Amino acid sequence: MEENNKKNEIVKAMMNVEYYPAVLKDEVALEKCTQVPLLSIAALGTAFATIPESFRTITQTIETSGMDGYYKAVFPEGVVGALVKAKDGTGFRGLIQGANGQFAGQPVFTPVTGNIKTIKTVIPVDPMTLVIAVALISIEKKLDDILETQQEILEFLKQKEKSKLRGNLNILEDVLNNYKYNWDNEKYKTNKHIQVQDIKRDAEQSIVFYRERIVKKINKKINPLLFIHHDQDVKGKLEEVRAELKEYQLALYLFAFSSFLELMLLENFDSAYLDSAVQKIEGYSHQYRELYTECYNQIEGYAKTSINSYLLGGLASINKFAGDAVAMIPVVSDSQIDETLIETGNQLDKICSKKTEDTMEQFRSNQSSCVSPFVENINTVNRLYNQPLALLFDQENIYLSLHQ
Repeated sequence: MEENNKKNEIVKAMMNVEYYPAVLKDEVALEKCTQVPLLSIAALGTAFATIPESFRTITQTIETSGMDGYYKAVFPEGVVGALVKAKDGTGFRGLIQGANGQFAGQPVFTPVTGNIKTIKTVIPVDPMTLVIAVALISIEKKLDDILETQQEILEFLKQKEKSKLRGNLNILEDVLNNYKYNWDNEKYKTNKHIQVQDIKRDAEQSIVFYRERIVKKINKKINPLLFIHHDQDVKGKLEEVRAELKEYQLALYLFAFSSFLELMLLENFDSAYLDSAVQKIEGYSHQYRELYTECYNQIEGYAKTSINSYLLGGLASINKFAGDAVAMIPVVSDSQIDETLIETGNQLDKICSKKTEDTMEQFRSNQSSCVSPFVENINTVNRLYNQPLALLFDQENIYLSLHQ
């Protein structure tokens, strides 16, 4: 009941519309508004097709109460005429007089019942539909932005033959793509909510599992007894940690994705619930970034201190030292030998730096936790549903402006 009252209040508030002439368009800070193209809403499906119209017409049927003590005369089928007037003119008798003045029959008197009236009320849009439409459009835009990362994840899953995880990702995509056609279908939402909950639970377990595995791997030093390591050792360590980070990244992605879909399927837009969902996702994301940074710094340190890097660095230093020494010798210093040695040393330095850079480039694909689109969209839903909102529209867009 409280939820329905809140929705009704939103509807009433939205009926208080101010119309801005086109010449004032530039005076309204539309660039600060959430812009929703009408064509994008229409493309979501038939459930949202009514939103692009400037207003929606709500038809309500009302039946007035009956009138005690009042009756109406119902003529028998086929009988045509009028009630016979009383001689004193105070009313009518229970007789029907035909057109020829002859008695044609008797009416049946029935109590007067209430009348049915149809009232049409015009409001801009249904607020729940608008919130869901904006959420769907926003997440589809943001998912497009991370399509490259998503493809990398899928490619990784194919290589590792992770059929279950691929299946989970496909389920979430299917729910997102078809929710817009079924958002008012309770059976669909209930069934899909169960699936999404299972995926969310599995993803959260994977987050904990892979974090612990990665921590163990980075705590295990390369060749701890020999105190030396080669480039091949660094590459092996990198691939080992990188594979685990990719699994960790995927688990976090699935957790954020399923968390967003869960609140949409439940249609629970309570501010405290939405804030709690965001805090949990961001907490896991922060842990991921911290661990990624620790792994990156360790691998980079190994790459810079491998035997191969030391040799290149040593040769670079020797050449630079020799070049400086030659430059101090009379006569010889006039030749190009000193400059050549110094330049060779500089080139070896660059080769050493580039080798480290190339090694770390492979690692950077794991940098993002990939959760920001879902966090941003949950926050958008929270603002739309739980904060005062100004609604503007023109021929092409709806503009949603939050009061500051």
